[in-house]
Amino acid sequence: MATTMDETEIGLLRGTLRHMLQTHGPADVVAALLAEGWTDLVAAEPATAITALAEEAGRLRSPAPVADLAILWGAGIVADARTAVVIENIALAGVERAERFVCIDDDGVRSIPAASATRRATGGFDPALGLSRVTIDRSAATSIGDAAAAASAAAAGRLALSSQMIGAVEQMLADTLAYVNERHQYGRAIGSFQTVKHRLAEVKVALAAAAAGIRAAWEVGDTTTAIAAKCLAGRAQQLASTNCFQVHGGIAFTVEHGFQQWVRRGLLLDMLLGPHDQLVRELGARLIADRAVPRVPALA
Repeated sequence: MATTMDETEIGLLRGTLRHMLQTHGPADVVAALLAEGWTDLVAAEPATAITALAEEAGRLRSPAPVADLAILWGAGIVADARTAVVIENIALAGVERAERFVCIDDDGVRSIPAASATRRATGGFDPALGLSRVTIDRSAATSIGDAAAAASAAAAGRLALSSQMIGAVEQMLADTLAYVNERHQYGRAIGSFQTVKHRLAEVKVALAAAAAGIRAAWEVGDTTTAIAAKCLAGRAQQLASTNCFQVHGGIAFTVEHGFQQWVRRGLLLDMLLGPHDQLVRELGARLIADRAVPRVPALA
């Protein structure tokens, strides 16, 4: 993932993005980012900008519509504060700001006035994510991109969602490490037990593989590696949800503890733009059809 920014600059960028996510609601964060120069940043450093924003959103468990910004960039559309994205009839949090919807389908990209659509909050499994189901009046749609633009938009969206899952998994792992070093049994921190070490090591390896997959996908820049990156990120999320949950024990089931909120968020992020188990099958079909294997990412 090439960048002209050094580690200090990236750290400052992450701090700024984190502050904006913490101080603005989903309906306002896009306008705030645009006011601070998001358009220029993503034009110059798309991989760094989108990855940093999405990872910080994942760590904060923020419902901000960061995937919207990635999808619009991928479709070649300049973001504005009054445009929201609809994909598979789902819109992210902050959709009430929209005066128009950009719809991504397999066959193209369309613009539709928000007045020509109806929406309802999905609530359910993770109401804090703020998803809405949107019903579109297709007769009011205007084509603004072809199938290639739609594929590029979906790829960018998958990379953003993958980075959100990476940020969430990093926070889950950090919280779990703190817990196992504080929790004692038989006079020892449970983090010293071999089984606990093995479970958390599995998460760490999956996390490293997923991060490498995202870097490779940005460098290669095709839809296949974006799918592979989301497969790896979804697997890391699933493994963290299982292993971190288990080493917490029964306390992780309680609403008061809050760990189950990470599991809920991760599962829904994985479902958007295709769950990783479904994408694994799609990726396999592509490899058979193309008779080509995508680049294997180097672990850092």
